[in-house]
Amino acid sequence: MNDGVEVFALPQRLTRALTNASSAELEELAGRWTTRLRCEDGDDMTDDDLLAILQGVARLAAYAVNTGDGLYSWSF
Repeated sequence: MNDGVEVFALPQRLTRALTNASSAELEELAGRWTTRLRCEDGDDMTDDDLLAILQGVARLAAYAVNTGDGLYSWSF
């Protein structure tokens, strides 16, 4: 049954990479993400602070690694 909910399990390799990423690496990734949005869509498609999002996901990844859990994303 398709109820409109999507759940994605992030690969352990990505979860570990986010856990181990330095602040500089997260900043560089956020910059590349912003650049890609501009190239593909012609301007910023979001008002979100992409660095803050990556930092938050990295904190969740660290928690998942430390507790032996996985990292998941879901949307409705």
